[in-house]
Amino acid sequence: MKCKSIILSLLAVVLVLGLSVGSAWSYFTDSATAEGSVSLSVKPSTGITEENGPGTKTIRIQNTGEVVPVWTRVRVYAPAVLGASAAGTNWTASSEWYEYGEVVDPNSQTEALTVSFKLPGVYDEKTGTGAQDGDELNVVVVYESVPVSYDANGSPEPANWND
Repeated sequence: MKCKSIILSLLAVVLVLGLSVGSAWSYFTDSATAEGSVSLSVKPSTGITEENGPGTKTIRIQNTGEVVPVWTRVRVYAPAVLGASAAGTNWTASSEWYEYGEVVDPNSQTEALTVSFKLPGVYDEKTGTGAQDGDELNVVVVYESVPVSYDANGSPEPANWND
């Protein structure tokens, strides 16, 4: 009798387990698909440092972001009387802009771009040209930064300044 109750108990347990196998099996074989895409947009964060010296202005652009590497360029607006010119390591003149030729990684900065000025000469009263002592000659620096895009090989693509 004892053996019969043990066998019935085991059969009951096997029956219960057998009923739950179907739902467990469907859990392991279930799948789902999704369509569409999500575009993550992280904007670059940059800053500028300008140091003024006698007849010069030294410019550096910092990538203050933590994620996005950037391309950057600088444009200098100065009165014609100053005859501004600029030079620096990895900087090249491109039409009215000076473009930095290296990717600026997060938390790093460009090499210095030094803008030199010819200090004004004597004021010519007849033509109204030149500058006098005490004249204020404003020099405006504008810069742009765009995120770096990479090709299929992981190489940076040239900057797209039109976006």
